[in-house]
Amino acid sequence: MKKAIVIGGGISGLCVSYFLKNKFELLLLEQNDYIGGHSHTHTISENNRVFNFDSGFIVFNNLNYQNYIKVLEENNVEYEKSNMSFSVINDEENYEWAGKNIKTIFDLSNIFTLRYWKVLAGIVKLNLIIKTKKKTNNSITVDQFLKKHHFNEEFINLYFLPMCSSIWSSNFQDIKNYGAKFVINFFENHGLCNILKKRPIWMTIKNGSSQYVKKIVTKIGEDNCILNSEVINIDQDNKIVKCSNDKEYKYDILISCIHTDQAKKIIKNLTKNQEKLLDMVNYKTNNIVIHSDEKIMPNKLSNWSSWNYRYQSKNLILTYWMNLLQNLKLRKNIFVTLNYDKINNEKIIKKLSYRHPVFKYDKEELKKQNDITSGENHIYFAGAWLGYGFHEDGVNSAIEVFKKLDVEK
Repeated sequence: MKKAIVIGGGISGLCVSYFLKNKFELLLLEQNDYIGGHSHTHTISENNRVFNFDSGFIVFNNLNYQNYIKVLEENNVEYEKSNMSFSVINDEENYEWAGKNIKTIFDLSNIFTLRYWKVLAGIVKLNLIIKTKKKTNNSITVDQFLKKHHFNEEFINLYFLPMCSSIWSSNFQDIKNYGAKFVINFFENHGLCNILKKRPIWMTIKNGSSQYVKKIVTKIGEDNCILNSEVINIDQDNKIVKCSNDKEYKYDILISCIHTDQAKKIIKNLTKNQEKLLDMVNYKTNNIVIHSDEKIMPNKLSNWSSWNYRYQSKNLILTYWMNLLQNLKLRKNIFVTLNYDKINNEKIIKKLSYRHPVFKYDKEELKKQNDITSGENHIYFAGAWLGYGFHEDGVNSAIEVFKKLDVEK
């Protein structure tokens, strides 16, 4: 049986290993002390009860995550309904907006302001553009798209860019440089262009995402998953992987399921196609704080939402309200906040960081280059970065590797 090495234990590496487990002598190498990547579950105790919550991957939906759901159901992983709502807080203009329900959308404190109606007008306009199927050129950026269609500043700064920034964990400037087709297609697929439209049903893993990770690791085999194994060198010529702990592994095929910049650093003698593919997506680090400081939330309790974007110098400051997202029956409120350094130190539970992709190309262009590249020197690539950056994209990239290896499930 041929030897396959999978590098990276996030959703892509887990699914590649899961799909190939019976066809290869498999080894999964993970640099962290846990498997899962952004599937990162934490525990908190209250009144002698233990509650699980996540800080990275949190939600998925019934329409856009069908392959991921299939993996969950194959492994008898329980999931439950979540709540997906969104608020924007702008302290400079003393303005809050929440898209939770009819009550918050038509909040009397906003309904008589011109900016409020400009935001709604922009949402309707975007919806009409999408409905009329006006073609968006592959080369046009989000910034160019917004200018081309003369969207007002209120819609751009109080809804569209905060929403995009929250979805992709990127600041305004990065979002403006995204491909417009990439973003608009995502909005259309997820029903984000009309606040009154019925949207997908959002769900979360019951008791935390570690539940699905454990099930898949069991199927792969715990002995086949090696933790604390940072890969520092991949010798394509001799098919040898070297780790920072000085261990070396031989392979027949290798599947890289790590970030593009990491892969570029450790794969020696990159081919032109490999280098071109890995240069198509960049990564940025976001600092994460898990805490219970309620001052980060909207001033009005009625505006408290699952996702809460704080508008400040156009940087990404986003807070997830975990009690609402993951149905935590806690008296204490648990929040996960990105990139904010003014949280009360006494209320901080944990600090960590995650790296997120920054997209320059449409996913069709990424797929085209990946199709050309995968298999060169017996190296394949998988990752959520080959799609929109989410769990379904990670699963889909694993399926593509599965197909390319001509293995029948």
